[in-house]
Amino acid sequence: MAKVTIEFDCDEEVNELRAALDGHKYKHFIWELDQKLRSVHKYGAAIEGIGEATDVEMDVCYRLRDVIRKMLQEDNLTIE
Repeated sequence: MAKVTIEFDCDEEVNELRAALDGHKYKHFIWELDQKLRSVHKYGAAIEGIGEATDVEMDVCYRLRDVIRKMLQEDNLTIE
């Protein structure tokens, strides 16, 4: 297994350190958001609570998924 060392020199870089350590959490959050949008678009599930999504909600969720995937692709990132 490869080893990676990340060094930060001062207290001012605490935010960068936290972002580096929490990267997997951000990825998981984006994946969960994508899955929520997918369930609304594909299955018509309500965004919140119980019930059915409106046509407008399903369209917005489809468009948001597309935007998220394009932005990830532009930065050579994936959530798969």
